[in-house]
Amino acid sequence: MREPRYVVIADDLMSRVSAGEWPVGELLPTEPELAAAYKVSRETLRRALQRLEARGLISRHPGTGTRVERSRPAAAFTAHLGSLQELTQYGESAVRSVLSVDTVVVGAELAAATGLPEGAERVCVTSVRRDPEHGDRVISWAQVYLESADAEAIKGDLGEESLLISDLVEARAGRTVERVVQKIRAVGVPPEAARQLGVVPGSPGMQFIRRYHDAAGRLFEVSVSTHAPDTFVYETTLQRS
Repeated sequence: MREPRYVVIADDLMSRVSAGEWPVGELLPTEPELAAAYKVSRETLRRALQRLEARGLISRHPGTGTRVERSRPAAAFTAHLGSLQELTQYGESAVRSVLSVDTVVVGAELAAATGLPEGAERVCVTSVRRDPEHGDRVISWAQVYLESADAEAIKGDLGEESLLISDLVEARAGRTVERVVQKIRAVGVPPEAARQLGVVPGSPGMQFIRRYHDAAGRLFEVSVSTHAPDTFVYETTLQRS
């Protein structure tokens, strides 16, 4: 599949900035000039510049222009998640390390956030995911809640660090992931996650709550993952149907 034009332009601009064509502190050519040079609309050009801005390469200032802030992108793990297949690919690119496996009782706060039944017992798998392209830096801290039978079925496979736990449940417990409902919210990073992510407890973070439903509509897995904002970028593409 061909990459969108704005992605190609963004990659080219990043290469040119990294090569020093526009040194740190200097302004890029104006949007009309760049749009004309790449033979695209201003809207396409702006989308390309947004990618550079998200990586910390540039800052845009109305009335002044677009200034180069750094020559190399800020190191951040970027996840492009728009389908179940891409969610699986995320598991392949960010490897898991299991920290603990415990049986817990779902409290009121967890039930409200996840939809799990309050008072129910679940097996909680606590883990981190690491980015192998940046020295195995921890990019997320997660807790996955499973029914005891599913947890028993996959306990020997948790060392499969590149697979999602939902993939293991499908393979070992005979379930099929039919639907994943995802909620993203801003949180203060909890102390246990902060220790793993290397940030101050309570500092701003992103939390992803994913609810996995099988073909019968049954909620069989919930994952709650926390990310530090300076080491993780979440990107989706919305396309007019």
